[in-house]
Amino acid sequence: MKARFLLCAAMGLFIVAGGFWQPHDPDAVDMTLRHALPSFEHPLGTDHLGRDLASRMMIAGWRTASVVLAVGAIGFVGGSLAGTAAAILGGWREQITLRAAELFIVVPTLIWALTAAAIFGLSPVTAGIALGLAGVGPYALLSNSLTHRVLGQPFVHAARGLGVSSPRLMARHVLPNTLPLIFVYVGSQAGQAVVAYASLAFIGLGSDPSKPDWGSMLFEYRMFVFDHPMLMIWPGLAIVAMTALLNWVFEHRPGS
Repeated sequence: MKARFLLCAAMGLFIVAGGFWQPHDPDAVDMTLRHALPSFEHPLGTDHLGRDLASRMMIAGWRTASVVLAVGAIGFVGGSLAGTAAAILGGWREQITLRAAELFIVVPTLIWALTAAAIFGLSPVTAGIALGLAGVGPYALLSNSLTHRVLGQPFVHAARGLGVSSPRLMARHVLPNTLPLIFVYVGSQAGQAVVAYASLAFIGLGSDPSKPDWGSMLFEYRMFVFDHPMLMIWPGLAIVAMTALLNWVFEHRPGS
């Protein structure tokens, strides 16, 4: 538990710092320092244009974290509430909600991203909205299934018999019993959001090619994979580390 906390704190500090401060200007070009080895001044070295790699990694981490937060806010909150409310209301309202949730599942994530790019221009926020909408369906279906299981419990029947309103029933009896299980799913979805955003940036759907993203860095540095492999290893490791850490943080362990 202590190791988990320390790793989360280190990753969180790295990401938050990247949003407000970098040791160097991530876009500053200095050809005299191209492909410099790691040093005290440049902890991860520099790239083919002499730009500080650590600074670029930090701001890319902040941009990725923005996507993950947006995905969580839309997918987890919106999907869970929609699925739970649908199960409690039942009838035609539940059927409409579930059909809408299935629509979010069948439409590929790339289509959501392309639609967001066409309407708003793709940024970390709009990418997060697109990926979050794509995640609403799974959360809604999962929470709906879990809610139906809870609604069959004797204590819920007793609450209904006492005249407890639907909003209070959802807040006091249903969500406390379903959210812990749904929360486990958050780690998997958040990790997928990291990979999805990196993939979009890799194929050129980043909001601004001049802004560093881990995916766009992999694309830009791919030509140096044999001569200077660390240029690709660092962003690749960052994607793997953040994905694994998110899954680890939200992993459910009895008694933890």
